[in-house]
Amino acid sequence: MLPVMLVVGTRPEGIKMMPVYFALKRAGIATLICSTGQHDHLLQEVFDMFGVVPDIKLSIMQPHQTLTYVTTAVLTEIRTIYQTYKPSTVLVQGDTTTVMAAALAAYYEMIPVGHVEAGLRTGDLFHPYPEEANRAMVGVLAQYHFAPTSHAAGVLLGEGKSRESVFCVGNTVVDALYDVIKKIDQGDLVVSSMLTDLLNDACVRGMKKVLLTVHRRESFSGGVTRILSAVKAFAQKHPNVLFLYPRHPNPAITVALKEVGFDQQKNIKIFDPLVYHELLFLLKSSDCVMTDSGGIQEEAVSLGIPVLVLREKTERMEGVWEGAACLVGTHEELIQSYLTQYLFDTPTEEKRKNQVYGDGHAGQRIVEILKSIVLKKGHSMLCDYSKTMLMEKRMRV
Repeated sequence: MLPVMLVVGTRPEGIKMMPVYFALKRAGIATLICSTGQHDHLLQEVFDMFGVVPDIKLSIMQPHQTLTYVTTAVLTEIRTIYQTYKPSTVLVQGDTTTVMAAALAAYYEMIPVGHVEAGLRTGDLFHPYPEEANRAMVGVLAQYHFAPTSHAAGVLLGEGKSRESVFCVGNTVVDALYDVIKKIDQGDLVVSSMLTDLLNDACVRGMKKVLLTVHRRESFSGGVTRILSAVKAFAQKHPNVLFLYPRHPNPAITVALKEVGFDQQKNIKIFDPLVYHELLFLLKSSDCVMTDSGGIQEEAVSLGIPVLVLREKTERMEGVWEGAACLVGTHEELIQSYLTQYLFDTPTEEKRKNQVYGDGHAGQRIVEILKSIVLKKGHSMLCDYSKTMLMEKRMRV
């Protein structure tokens, strides 16, 4: 059997594709994982944590790389990979530039594409940018759409995708979340003493804890500065609230941090980028989360932690509809108002898991679908169709 190839380029893709990778391995399906290295160091941390060695590494990352560079580099490099290994199916996850370019290259080689986490939409090509356009393009190119929620599946059907190609499976991030949290609790993954000591001290002092992450490109033109200013002002008024901020390495974030003087407040702790399991350790220990990250929205809601979504629009409205998340954008007054409500005005309840984004078995469902439909029937039919189209093209020429 020709292999199934998983293509990943960034940390979120790696995290969310690991459950599929291990499920494929357990099923005895020939599997290859290709790392484009769009975010090389951060992605390598994921491989190290899960004990996975990529079969193919492209290492395309360059300093100050542009979207155009990443797109052309992936298209050029991965075409040779496809021609060499001849995968039966290419699986991509999410909405990064790697995902879009890898799917486009597979389409050019007439290789079926399966899109994991399909159907997420805001309806605005610039929010988030470039992710909204990326996933919409993959939606056109893919033959198999693995939707994380019934709403996402409905969006795909509304776009005209055939019912036979859309599968509601849950989000694989929940699979990875449960797995990593279990390993932390069992001591299989060790958290640095710096973080454990910091949180233990905060607990002893009775402090509320808020995890903050911000990195979206569409917020670079003033939005990040407003977010950081709102947090700093709130921290000044409430010294009993500890803000935990793993900073993003983008230079635009560094400029905003200096502009606001974000590191001058004692109850704001800034960290270098954390490995995934340490980020989850902070997440599950927090009373509230402020984020513009899609994955953290899903993880926080799944753990029962209230979320302030630092975006004007989100493709993950299920958490908002559940009352577990709230869209506050980059508006300073709104951010401070909801922080007050979530931390002080709402009665503290025991954190309860919410399964709106999945139950932890999405990876296994995807593999069962691949086994029963794609690898047995769908692929042979698609290959015959592709060959016919290719022959017709040659005859016309």
